Amino acid sequence: MVATRERRKRTRIALRWPVYLYREQGGPSIESLTENLTSNGFYCVSKELFQLGEQLECVIAIPAGAFGYSADPIRLQCRVKVMRIENQIDRFGLGCAIEDYELLTQSEPLRAMAADPHR
Repeated sequence: MVATRERRKRTRIALRWPVYLYREQGGPSIESLTENLTSNGFYCVSKELFQLGEQLECVIAIPAGAFGYSADPIRLQCRVKVMRIENQIDRFGLGCAIEDYELLTQSEPLRAMAADPHR
């Protein structure tokens, strides 16, 4: 039996957190769940097809209750790039690289991070 070597530079953590993908600001979200996360990306499954290299905005809803805070989730807004696509039965696996992120407060709406090139 040949052992396969892990190519990733970061440790993956198996976490199933809600993620909302946006193709454009103010547009509809495509809801998914992360399968795993690293410090520089995540893998999720979507019913909608994306393109390799496509730039997206997303919000990852981190369940704050797990950390002893209020029941409201912590929201992490990210600008991501689709790096991998896997065809599955009626779904698509997406490997996304996080290019930028910021923590949102409960009162903050989704912001266009791409509008500020100095971020």
